[in-house]
Amino acid sequence: MEHLRFFDCNVVVGRRTVPRPENNLTLEEILEALEHAGIAEALVYHADAREYDPRVGNAQATEICRAHPTLSPAYVVLPHHTGEMPGGEALLEYLHCGGARAVRLFPRDHNYGLGPTWCGELFGTLAAAGVPVLLDLDQTSWPEVDEILSAHPGLHLILLRVGYRIDRWVYPLLEKHPGLHLETAFYELHRAIEAVTERFGPERLIFGSGLPVWDAGGAITPILYADISDEAKRLIAGETLRRLLWQK
Repeated sequence: MEHLRFFDCNVVVGRRTVPRPENNLTLEEILEALEHAGIAEALVYHADAREYDPRVGNAQATEICRAHPTLSPAYVVLPHHTGEMPGGEALLEYLHCGGARAVRLFPRDHNYGLGPTWCGELFGTLAAAGVPVLLDLDQTSWPEVDEILSAHPGLHLILLRVGYRIDRWVYPLLEKHPGLHLETAFYELHRAIEAVTERFGPERLIFGSGLPVWDAGGAITPILYADISDEAKRLIAGETLRRLLWQK
């Protein structure tokens, strides 16, 4: 098997509001954990962007990533309606200036809807610009995911923390929406990676660990030992994410 250059799509940096002692890692400890696990690059967001103020946290993510070239920022964004964040071309300029090529949404934490009234313009802007959207499953629902991708078929949506026993929900969506991708770390069904790879293609799976809240070793192992080709492993480990981030 060829050496895999893992690119982690799901890492949070900065002090969280209520961290557990065993995963209250400093930035230096997170970097050490990535290196120890053999993860070459990581897409990170700052805890303050979720738990305090997106603009403040995003600025801190950019500062950290500029000091550590193996890290890339994913900005936490909001709909533009309240003036807390720009919309349209101004949003794309904001992302560009901060070096962010992907965004994360926390609609339940930040108290807004994902439907067209709230996020229609946001999703349209991101889809047209080729900016991937990362969204935790516990921040949305399967019908919302279907609605978003039906309205914006060009959008690439990476669904994080998808969990166990989701196939009856997600298989119809994978068939219908080519822009839907699943994070692998929490997709813990028996031979799930093999099944999705065979039926929908390895590009529908994206590696993520959830560091520092979760350990990276458990996320890497299913990919290393999956009964799929080396090329499929390479795509899942990082190449698909790299293509999505640098397509524009």
